[in-house]
Amino acid sequence: MTAQPLLIALVSVQFLVHALLWAMTARMARRWRESEGHFALFWCLLAVGLMLFVPPWASGSAPRNLADLLIIAASMCEHQALALHWGRRPPLAPYAAGLAVAAGIVAASFLLDNGHGVRVAVVCFGCALMMAASVRLMWQLGRAATPIFAPVAAAGYTLLATLLVVRGVQALLVGSTTKISIDAPGHANIPLAIAVLFVGGLLNLAHIRLVLGRVLHRLGQQAQTDELTGALNRRGLLQHLEAVHAGAAAGGAGYALLMVDVDHFKAINDQHGHAEGDRVLQAVSASLRTALRTDDRVGRWGGEEFCVLLPRTSLHDARQLAERVARRVAEDGTGVRVTVSIGVSQFTAGDADLQAVIRRADGALYDAKAAGRNRVVTAQGQR
Repeated sequence: MTAQPLLIALVSVQFLVHALLWAMTARMARRWRESEGHFALFWCLLAVGLMLFVPPWASGSAPRNLADLLIIAASMCEHQALALHWGRRPPLAPYAAGLAVAAGIVAASFLLDNGHGVRVAVVCFGCALMMAASVRLMWQLGRAATPIFAPVAAAGYTLLATLLVVRGVQALLVGSTTKISIDAPGHANIPLAIAVLFVGGLLNLAHIRLVLGRVLHRLGQQAQTDELTGALNRRGLLQHLEAVHAGAAAGGAGYALLMVDVDHFKAINDQHGHAEGDRVLQAVSASLRTALRTDDRVGRWGGEEFCVLLPRTSLHDARQLAERVARRVAEDGTGVRVTVSIGVSQFTAGDADLQAVIRRADGALYDAKAAGRNRVVTAQGQR
């Protein structure tokens, strides 16, 4: 085997390894029909398509025509994978139509003097078109999620698409007896194969970055979310509390806290069972989030107790919000009568740390429960 087919075989093996890794990822995540499965299929099709250029089959032979169509199908599969990653699910019909057009042009090329050049151009233009579509996806959907990565990846795709267009034009302009496919000698094909090897590695890293970034984001959300209620957990809410408190202590906008406790929760569990108690907590969490504003944060503080962060909120407004929350919880219900007691406190310039504000809200909650529950009480010294 000469150097050029050997280099193409090396590229194919690298892409096949990418396919196996993505297949393992899709299998473990059970996401064969999502982006992971489509990335596995992309690399597999590309690897097989390039491998068909290793044996010395003649241009226009069935294996070479199949290779051309597999490479175009691979680029379509990658575009669909990127669309799925960003929440789009494009129909299969446009891809099938595009592949049918490419197959028709390949078939018609046998009637032309420069049929070989036309077939090479079909592959180059087809892949360049799908790369341009992928760049459009990255620019429209990816910039918000990955403001640095998406433009850089889009620039790389644009460069490769431009090189493919140049090669496609070159293929149309060469003589009818000149062979210009990637396995042919000359025409900078060895540098092109090395570039494909290098760019293929970068593309795989780009795919990994996209999917891994989403996985890490999902894991981060899970680490900060209470599984039962969907509210923030204590750790997640504390991150927001500390950030808002630091801003207020530095002279920024103040904030208020609500400590919310479900009244007689133990009795609900004892009389109706723990499953009903779970439904009550879920309903209270949903009522809290519905009754509050977009920037407010609700967290499950522990057991049947919730803590609510109200940024840029005065004590008067915080009390009004607390009373609205209490009414909303009582009105929503779950078949079991549910009420809440709420303690309200506000940040003051003299608060040395966050715990001072939390202690005042806890004290107000204790006063609300001692006064008979089902009420809102403002922290002592702030009434």
